[in-house]
Amino acid sequence: MSEPSEINVEQVARLFQQMGADGEEQAKTMARQLLKRARQIATEQQISEVEAAQNLLRKVVEARQGG
Repeated sequence: MSEPSEINVEQVARLFQQMGADGEEQAKTMARQLLKRARQIATEQQISEVEAAQNLLRKVVEARQGG
């Protein structure tokens, strides 16, 4: 599998920045980690990477909101 494209990393990083990440580099690191895990989950569960990323992002947002 290939590295996540920079545009995807940038998009997810912007979300993390909006949620309060401490700076652009931290947000990018978090985005890369989330996308890497999404690829792993997609392979394990035989779902698309997009679906896996959506599920992970939903969990992040819920956790951030105290849910």
